[in-house]
Amino acid sequence: MIMRFTELVGSPVLLVGGIATLGWGWLPTWERSRVLRPVAFGWAQLTLAVALVTCLVSDSLAGAPHLGLALKVVGSVVMLFGFWLAGVAQWEPRRR
Repeated sequence: MIMRFTELVGSPVLLVGGIATLGWGWLPTWERSRVLRPVAFGWAQLTLAVALVTCLVSDSLAGAPHLGLALKVVGSVVMLFGFWLAGVAQWEPRRR
């Protein structure tokens, strides 16, 4: 139950945050000191929102258990990629 609540509330919040970061360069105040690459952080937020929506859809496929499990796996892999992008957003930019 708590995971479904997280998916329902978290996905729109991450979606709006990702669009705000990519469109206007806005970052949440608690992330401003750590994020050195805002574009990567915006893509990480969008990727995590897609992963949460994928997991939410997979829960609703009770009639097709194999498809639901496949979507759950895909959502988990996409979530791992989103967490990796969030880590990339904290890397130092390359110097030339």
